[in-house]
Amino acid sequence: MITWIQAGDKSVDLDWKATGAESYNVRRSTSPGGPYALIANVKGTSYADESVANGKTYYYVVTSVNAAGESIPSLERSIKPEATIYTGGLLDRKVLKLGKTFDSSTGTSRLMTDNDIYSMQLVSGMAWYSFETPVNIESVIVYGPTGSTMEFYDANKNRIGDTFVPTLNNKIENLPIPAKNVTSVVLKHTEGNFREWNVFGKAVEPPVAAPLNLTAAGGDKKVTLTWNGVNNATSYNVKRSTTAGGPYVTVGSVTGATYTYTDTNVVNGTTYYYVVTAVAPAGESAPSNEASATPKAGDVVIPPEEESGNSAILVITLNNGTEKEYDLSMNEVNAFIAWYEGRAAGKGPVMFAIDKHENNKGPFKNRKDYILYDKIITFEVNAYDNGKGGNGGTTPPVNPEDPSNY
Repeated sequence: MITWIQAGDKSVDLDWKATGAESYNVRRSTSPGGPYALIANVKGTSYADESVANGKTYYYVVTSVNAAGESIPSLERSIKPEATIYTGGLLDRKVLKLGKTFDSSTGTSRLMTDNDIYSMQLVSGMAWYSFETPVNIESVIVYGPTGSTMEFYDANKNRIGDTFVPTLNNKIENLPIPAKNVTSVVLKHTEGNFREWNVFGKAVEPPVAAPLNLTAAGGDKKVTLTWNGVNNATSYNVKRSTTAGGPYVTVGSVTGATYTYTDTNVVNGTTYYYVVTAVAPAGESAPSNEASATPKAGDVVIPPEEESGNSAILVITLNNGTEKEYDLSMNEVNAFIAWYEGRAAGKGPVMFAIDKHENNKGPFKNRKDYILYDKIITFEVNAYDNGKGGNGGTTPPVNPEDPSNY
């Protein structure tokens, strides 16, 4: 039932044939024939055991599990994990493609990448492997007959550099010039018995993406920025300009797990333009979209309470047809008018707070309406003497023709 077993540095890989079971139990022993301890229950048909020690032989069996119970164990397979000179290569435990022409596969094999456990007869002419992302290759090793050659190709299947002819057998050999941005590596030989093949280097870090959807919001002597995170980013640089399109100066940075920044080194009334870049092992990204904001003083005007003075009924008509009526002191009304005229000139905050005074209902100490400038269509002021010589927000004048007032 176990169809493949191979070992690496402190690890063992197992594959087995599917039987239609709901899951499979992987059992292991350090003695032939058991007893076996359960080390995993998996849904698939492969398992990587990374809880082993080098230099010790392990014995494995696999059982099928379904509603009826557990099957009898498979035939036992044994293996000894070891670190070898092939460990850590980019082909380590990969499945190679085989064929007579590069990129025209007629079969596959893992015998040449199994950490020097098995050997294979290469009769098809060549073996190759294609990486999901480009790599840089600095050295190689081959354990097999002399006369083999290696070639390296980019993503467009163009050969990179010259064909390399290994001169050492079963020893790591540095390339004269590292092969960069390699997508496929190819081993060629007319026919021969190969035991192992590997290449060494490192993955090419993909370019880091730019942050998206940068937004900026102004406050009192501050601008708050938010953006969408980028995979693999280790940090973000926040850049600012007072001119649309830059040039930008870096004003701060945050960690890769932070997607917001508050710039407090700003002046109210000045418009600032921002971009954010992501930083990753591959370098710094292109800038995000530009976002701008103008910091300003508090967004709400709250007029002072007045101790005396005349009063007025302020009626405000909003753009949705709603009418708001307030009984206020003239000082409050004048503050409202001053605010409105300032906003009409493009100055001041966008909201005005109106105290409801004696219209407060319920257990509240005070209640306020917050009126947005751009929601106002018109307003009127109906002044009157409150007759008390006190503050506004009290009782409107008496209508002598209304019997309910007597």
